[in-house]
Amino acid sequence: MKTARIDVASLRREQIIEAAVTVITEQGLQNLSLSEIEKKAGMSRGQLTYYFPTKEAILLAVFDRLVFLMMQQHEPREGDQAECPGPKTWRDAIVYVLGMILQEKPLHPEFDVLQYTFLAQISHREDFRQRLASLYEMWRGKMTGLLPTNNQSRALATLIQALFHGLAIQHSADPASVNREEMIALCLDVLETYLRKAPERKPDGLLGVNHESTS
Repeated sequence: MKTARIDVASLRREQIIEAAVTVITEQGLQNLSLSEIEKKAGMSRGQLTYYFPTKEAILLAVFDRLVFLMMQQHEPREGDQAECPGPKTWRDAIVYVLGMILQEKPLHPEFDVLQYTFLAQISHREDFRQRLASLYEMWRGKMTGLLPTNNQSRALATLIQALFHGLAIQHSADPASVNREEMIALCLDVLETYLRKAPERKPDGLLGVNHESTS
């Protein structure tokens, strides 16, 4: 009977990624170095750089891993819709996301640190910019799918995402400045008011309201 072949390369890469996540969690991203990753992974520098030539390559892999884990934790799974906590409506999404963002302790501190690091370097790291752009586009798409169907859904989803990011930054810097329940209620009220009164747009992008001609 043949035994399954072990994918050593995949195992080594997983060990390195896990070691990097551990270093970030325990010591902070500022202390992440190839030396620290080597210690945690139990590898030599040559082994480490064989699978990841640079620290930036490791950061990209860590980013992908954290996004995957977050999606597993928070996204509905096919065939398990009733039990999964993922939001079913845009209101649920606002409550759910802001509830995570504005809690006392960050739910995903490693990801938050990595995201801000990528943002700080997008002017000279195209790979970091592309990773963030892809992730934000995915988030916008999911929110757009929850909003009422109209030709402004995507723009509104982009604005909601901006609210999430802005509040997350403020809460990180000064948690006492943002009241969780109050902010959730305010965001829901503002968005519900807008959706009730949102004007229709014509194909050319102009608001569908009457304008008196001027001479």
